[in-house]
Amino acid sequence: MLDVDKVTVIFQPYGKRVQVPKGTTLFEAALKAGVGLRSVCGGKGSCGKCKVIVRKGKVDFKYNVEEKLLTPEELSKGYVLACLSKCLTDCEVYVPPESRLERPKIQTEAIIPKVVPNPAIRKIYIPSDEFAVAKFLESIKEERTHLAHEIESKLMDIAESSNEGGTVILWNFKGKEVLDVELGDTRSKAYGLAIDVGTTKVVAYLVDLNTGEILGLESDYNKQLIYGEDVISRISYALEKSNGLKMVQKAVVDTINDLINRLAQRFDIKSYEIYDVCTAGNTVMTYLLIGKDPSPLLKTGAEVPRESYLINAKSIGLNVNTSAKLYCLPCAGRFLGGDVIGDIIASGMHRSQEIALLIDIGTNAEVVLGCEGWLLATTGPAGPAFEGWGIRFGMRAIEGAIERVKIDPSTLRAEYSVIGNVKPRGICGSGLIDLLAEMFRHKIIDTLGKINRRIKSPYIRGGPDGYEYVVVPKEETAIGRDIVITEKDIANLIDSKSSVCAAISVLLKKMRLSVYDITKVYICGAFGRYLDPNSAIAIGLIPEFPNAEIRYIGNGSLAGAYLALVSTKYRDEAEFIAKSLAYYDLMKDMDFMDEYLAGFVLPGKKELFPTWWEASRRNR
Repeated sequence: MLDVDKVTVIFQPYGKRVQVPKGTTLFEAALKAGVGLRSVCGGKGSCGKCKVIVRKGKVDFKYNVEEKLLTPEELSKGYVLACLSKCLTDCEVYVPPESRLERPKIQTEAIIPKVVPNPAIRKIYIPSDEFAVAKFLESIKEERTHLAHEIESKLMDIAESSNEGGTVILWNFKGKEVLDVELGDTRSKAYGLAIDVGTTKVVAYLVDLNTGEILGLESDYNKQLIYGEDVISRISYALEKSNGLKMVQKAVVDTINDLINRLAQRFDIKSYEIYDVCTAGNTVMTYLLIGKDPSPLLKTGAEVPRESYLINAKSIGLNVNTSAKLYCLPCAGRFLGGDVIGDIIASGMHRSQEIALLIDIGTNAEVVLGCEGWLLATTGPAGPAFEGWGIRFGMRAIEGAIERVKIDPSTLRAEYSVIGNVKPRGICGSGLIDLLAEMFRHKIIDTLGKINRRIKSPYIRGGPDGYEYVVVPKEETAIGRDIVITEKDIANLIDSKSSVCAAISVLLKKMRLSVYDITKVYICGAFGRYLDPNSAIAIGLIPEFPNAEIRYIGNGSLAGAYLALVSTKYRDEAEFIAKSLAYYDLMKDMDFMDEYLAGFVLPGKKELFPTWWEASRRNR
C-alpha cells in the first residue's frame, strides 16, 4: 500500500534510493541512504559544501542569497543545499563531483623511534600439571595479581581435564590482573591495535605484541563525518539529538571495526586474538569514542582531566577479545588531546636538551615549545580555511584536489598536480598555501593580500567577491567551471595563517626566545606531511627559523599510539607529559591579538621573518 506521508529519493550517480517521511531534508535522506555528502557544518546551512542538483521532483529550499553560498550560475542550474532542502515529492538528486565524500589521501606514514617491546599484555603457558598450576597460583599471590574466582576455576578445569595445558593472559599496567585462560599453547597469537582516531580519518596498525612488529595497516574515513566535518558540529549532534551521543559513538566504533575486519582477513587472524587497543585522538574524539558526555568541552576554561582512559574494549562494541582493554592516550586540555601527547612522545622532544618547536595544524593549530625539563603548549584557532571552509573551491585532501601549485613567472599560468591524477575539482590545504605563496612571490598579490589590478593577464579578472585569479580554466576541470581563488578566499587564508603564526610567536615571547634559539622544528599530521615549508614561511604561516632543522614525523598521533601499545614505558611517559605540560590559553592573553593582527601584513613581523625583510630592504 502506498504511504502518502513518505517520499522516495534517488541519489545519482550512485543509483541509491531511500524512502523517507515527507519534509525530510535531502541531507538527512543522504545519511539514511549511505550517500556521503560533504558537510563542514554538519547540516546547519552555514558551510555551503553539500551542493546537489534536483533533477526531478519538488523540494522546499529556503536560502538567503545574501550569504553567497551558491553562485548565480549554480542557482540557475538548479543547485540547492541538501541540508536546507526538504523533500515535498519523490525526487531524483544528482550529487556533483565537488560535493562527494570521496576516499581521502590519508597520512599513514609515521617516523617511529626504536623501541624494546614491553607491552601490557603477556601470555604464559602452563602445562597440564598440578604442580605447575600450583606454582603459578603461588606466584600470582606473591605479585599481588588479581585473579577472579571464575578464571581460577577455568584454569583448574583445563589442568584437570586436558592434556594440552592452558595459556594465561596477564595484564600489567595500572594494576596486575589475569584476564583469561585459553586452552592449549596460544602464546604466538597475541595481537594489538594502535589507532589514530582523527576527526576526518581513522588509521590502524595491527601489531604483533610478542615482537612489536607492525604487520599492516588499514585506514578510512571516520564515519562521524556525516554528522559534520568539525568537532563542534559533532558535539552539537550528540547533545541535541535523541540518542545522539550513542549514534556518534557507534559511527566511530563501526569505522574501527571495519578496519579490524579488513586486517584480520588480510593477515589470517581471529579478532579474538586482539587483546589490547591503544588510541590517540583529540579531546573531542576521545570523549565521543568512549561515550563520555562532551558538553563540558563547549565551555571556555573547562578543566579536562589529564588522565588516560582505560576500559574494556568490548564494552563499547569493538570486535576484539572479550577481555581486551582499550587505552586512550591522555588529554591535556579542551583542544589539546592525546594526539598531541602522541606527537610529543614520537618526536622525543621531551628527552632532548635542544629547544624544539612542534606544530600540528588542523582546524586548530597545536603548538608545543620546550625540551627536557619543560614543555609549554597552546592551541590557536586556525579555523577550517585550510580544510576548505570559506574558500570557494576549497576541499579536503581527497581525489580531485589540487595539492601542489607553481606559477609560470612569464605567463602567470598555474601549473598544478592533483591527488589521484584526475581532473581537478578544487584545492586542498597544501595547494592553497602553495598558491598563496606563488601569488605573493610573483607580485600577483601585495603584502595585504590584494590582487594587483595593474597586471594585464587572462588569469586575473573581476568577480562577485572582488578580484580573482583563475587557477584552472573550466575546460581542464571535472566540474565544468573555472577554479579560482578570490580576494575573499585570500582574506580567509591570511586570517587562518595569522592565527597559527601568532600562537607560535606568543610562546616564543613568553619564554623570551627568538627564532634563532630554536634548533628543531617538528611538523606533524597529514596536513604537515604535504606542506611545503618554503611556501609556509613565504606566506607567514610559520616563522623563519634560521638555525633549525625541520623534521616531518608524519602521523605522530599514530606513532604515539603504537609506542604506548608496545611499551608501558611510553604509557608512563604520556601520563607524565600530560600532567606536567604547561598549557597557555591564548584567549586570555593580550599579546595574542597584537601578534595576530601583525600577521595580516605578508609574511609577518620583522622579528619572525628576518631574512625576508632584509632582502626586501636591499631590493628597495
